[in-house]
Amino acid sequence: MPETHTPLLPFTILLAQLILFIPPIATLHADEGITTYYIRYDVKSSKNKIIDDNLLMVPAKNDFRAEKFSHFSTAGVISAARGESKAVIEKQIRENALKTVLVNQGLKSVKTKDHDTVISYEGLIMTPLNILKNTYDEGNNQYVYDVQIEFSPIAFPDNWKTLNGYHNIKQVFDEFFQWFK
Repeated sequence: MPETHTPLLPFTILLAQLILFIPPIATLHADEGITTYYIRYDVKSSKNKIIDDNLLMVPAKNDFRAEKFSHFSTAGVISAARGESKAVIEKQIRENALKTVLVNQGLKSVKTKDHDTVISYEGLIMTPLNILKNTYDEGNNQYVYDVQIEFSPIAFPDNWKTLNGYHNIKQVFDEFFQWFK
């Protein structure tokens, strides 16, 4: 082998080892569950009357727009018959709790056209939502609940560039330290 190619041999061996090491790291991230979700609650009104509302919840693993996560507790009441299934009741409780936290703590934005208005409330949550209390009130035919949520409102858009920079730096450090695990 000529002398000009000998310095490339250790580099080629190192590169081959790195390529063989990458698939275990990729599978490590593939097995992780989704814990962070972007949520938005839109309330549409026309001529000062609410006509529609929509709750959207999508995975947000790499969303950098969160301000700071905090624990929030919310209590409320939902109407339901005593015979409804536990899964349906818990779904209604979770949806109602998310709407309440978004309205009280989320980033609010308003879009208006003619007499139609859409108010959006945005934030991020970390699952699971903990239902602390869920009791049935027979006299009023309703369930009283208490839920604890880890929630962060979305930062104002003028902070997104700075938060994206911090997020990118954090990702570089996380990827660097993955090599040592």
